[in-house]
Amino acid sequence: MEAIACPYCGVRDDEPWAHERGFTTVRCRPCGFLYLNPRPNAEAIDAAVRTGMHGEVAQNLNVVARRRRAKIIQYRDVFARLFEEVWKRGEPVSWLDVGAGYGEIVEAVTSLIPPGSSVEGVEPMAPKASQARARGLNVTQGYLQSNHAKVDIVSMIDVFSHIPSFGTFLLDVRNVLKPTGEVFMETGNLADLDRREDFPGELGLPDHLAFAGEAHLLGFLERAGFELVRIERVRVDGAINTAKSIAKKILGRPVLLRMPYSSRYRQLLIRARLS
Repeated sequence: MEAIACPYCGVRDDEPWAHERGFTTVRCRPCGFLYLNPRPNAEAIDAAVRTGMHGEVAQNLNVVARRRRAKIIQYRDVFARLFEEVWKRGEPVSWLDVGAGYGEIVEAVTSLIPPGSSVEGVEPMAPKASQARARGLNVTQGYLQSNHAKVDIVSMIDVFSHIPSFGTFLLDVRNVLKPTGEVFMETGNLADLDRREDFPGELGLPDHLAFAGEAHLLGFLERAGFELVRIERVRVDGAINTAKSIAKKILGRPVLLRMPYSSRYRQLLIRARLS
């Protein structure tokens, strides 16, 4: 474990915000960013990311999860709407999904792209990447490399919280984009909430390392040379999610129960382009 400064503003001035599985998420007093502190060191983070297994300090937490067919359908609809003008142009597009998991996003985008386009993914977790390839998907095991061939669009779905230094990561993303390139990212606005009790789900510690608010995410993008194209704020605390939380609670998962439609938490869908 190692103690760190705020990944957003670099200041070492924080206070405890939430506890889960023996780990602590703190809030940076100057900027409000939320992050795991102390957190596993770089070697431990890398091992967990590549294998999907956290060590004894995290009670041997397994985060390999499973492929979800519903995710393909969900993001086919999301991308059909948010990139509608791209598909209407009918020109070939090169798309790279970072943190591709089992390849659901690759499948969703493949169903939308014009002829002559290319879709690929990179996924550091070996079990996920190997299963994606077994399904015939173009998913490479490993991390994003700054010398990757240039692409038009990079997507990052629920990747933010897994990245130790998102600012540095965005520079690698910028390096693989063409001059007119774009990014699409989705993550939550957890740092916009005042209290842990305002968030109905589990934090996923120590697999999740950081949690931003909307201003933090836009700040990261601006620092890396991106400008906002579009943002959507999606409510996730409906009746169905509440029922899922109840089931998780019964199974002993670290979730907090709230009345439906009472949380300020939102999933943020952000599309930005190089400025």
